[in-house]
Amino acid sequence: MRQFALTLIAQVKDNGLEPLRQVLKNRETALMQALGGIGTIHYARWVIIEPSDGYKAVLAFASNYDGHLDTHIKDLVGALGPLLDDIYTHCEDYTPADKTSYLLNIRHEEAAFYQGSPGRTVATIAQEKALRDRLVRAVEAGNWTGKTAKQIHAAVKQEVLGEPAFAWAKDRLKTPGVNYLVLSLLVILLLLVLPLTILLLAVFALWAVYMQFFHEIFDEPGTTTPNQVSDHLIAENVRAEDYSYQNQFSQIMLMKPGPARLFTLNLFFFLTRILIRLYFVKGKLLGIPTIHFARWVLLDDNKRLLFFSNFDGSWTQYLGDFIDKAGWGLNAIFGNTQVFPRIWFFFWRGAYNEMDFLGWSRSTQIPTQIWYAASVDQSIKNINDNTITRNALSRDLSERQAQQFLAGL
Repeated sequence: MRQFALTLIAQVKDNGLEPLRQVLKNRETALMQALGGIGTIHYARWVIIEPSDGYKAVLAFASNYDGHLDTHIKDLVGALGPLLDDIYTHCEDYTPADKTSYLLNIRHEEAAFYQGSPGRTVATIAQEKALRDRLVRAVEAGNWTGKTAKQIHAAVKQEVLGEPAFAWAKDRLKTPGVNYLVLSLLVILLLLVLPLTILLLAVFALWAVYMQFFHEIFDEPGTTTPNQVSDHLIAENVRAEDYSYQNQFSQIMLMKPGPARLFTLNLFFFLTRILIRLYFVKGKLLGIPTIHFARWVLLDDNKRLLFFSNFDGSWTQYLGDFIDKAGWGLNAIFGNTQVFPRIWFFFWRGAYNEMDFLGWSRSTQIPTQIWYAASVDQSIKNINDNTITRNALSRDLSERQAQQFLAGL
């Protein structure tokens, strides 16, 4: 079953901001319980985007879910019920009598959406964690003196799969792999039309030069360090961090003006969507192994960019990974937003200016009022490794494969 994203953007009424803030605070427990009861939501959040830069306050809702959109909307309406009234009565055009239509009307498409464990439902993740825990207990309880790894695997396999609670693990879970066939066909196609490929690369290089010398050098670069970000903003963001092994990040940015910037951003989003579908399917985005889900959404006629992510570890570690492993990717996308550290020819400098990048990140980060996570005690690596363990359990393994199986527990 595929995972999807839902993004809802509601305009807050002129007199509704403070009442809305209180509702989210007072109803947090009830909202979290309702979201958890649905059973198909990996993560969800409500975020108030405060009025700024001439824009009124808006309320953003984001979810990562299993299944179909219509079912997800129906589940939200059914589970949240009157809680939706409590929240969205403070937003414009809310229609209590037809909640489904209202939610669909305020839906925004994502410019790009990443999943770190594609194909794993909420239920699958919980089942595979329980299976791993059971396997660990079985291995720890056994007397394996003189037994080979292959024999241990066979014995544990017989014991655990013989239990009705784990009969489902006999079926291996098919997960997407890197689509080398399509990638190879794309490379072959580019080679077959080599003159056109060279022309496209030349045009891209010329576009990079044009953007650098006719736009980038005239835009004000970001030079804010973390120490220059207001204490209040940092405190509001830190307040919602590090309650568990996983964290969330919410960010709103102003786009640099002009059609050239929008074209450049959409070009990189197009390439990002292709790579996410064909290549980044094994739990790593640009080499970063800590991201569960991420999305980018353009708002206000493409004048603002919204970014949400769910990740493992601390804020500092998360952004440090980006700088070390994917600074060029950050530059390509976020370099089109205002006060980002100055980039050079799309991919260079920018995020590699660490202090200015961290300052930009904190200054554009916005507090998340409510954050729901179905499971906060597993890293993205744990989730994907659990699937590997599940699929290896029902197979007949060689000695070396059995050794790898046991080492993974």
